[in-house]
Amino acid sequence: MASELKEEELEPGRARELIASEGGQVLDLRDDEEWVEVRIAGAVRGSGDDLDSALESLDSEHPVLVVCTDGGRSAEVAGDLRERGMQAAALKGGMKGWTGDGLPTLPRETEEFHGPRRTNP
Repeated sequence: MASELKEEELEPGRARELIASEGGQVLDLRDDEEWVEVRIAGAVRGSGDDLDSALESLDSEHPVLVVCTDGGRSAEVAGDLRERGMQAAALKGGMKGWTGDGLPTLPRETEEFHGPRRTNP
């Protein structure tokens, strides 16, 4: 089982650590337009009426990072998930905080990935 999540809100750097090394899952509450523009790799989209179906795709044994635009709505949803017995925390500052810290996101569908090039020895 993943480590126990004690925080209710995570700074972006700590959130990235949770995702990268502790099996954290991302639940993104933003609307379609924001989702297409930028998102955290591996995020599950869940908003409005489809929130419960999005939760079904998450592993209840691993912590959930809840993301919205600025951190307000995600704090409410993370609190609700904790009441349901899940390990959940909101991303402090939402996607604005994540991107403001220069953390990685998936490129838009209209962009190409410009990461490091692999060279053969």
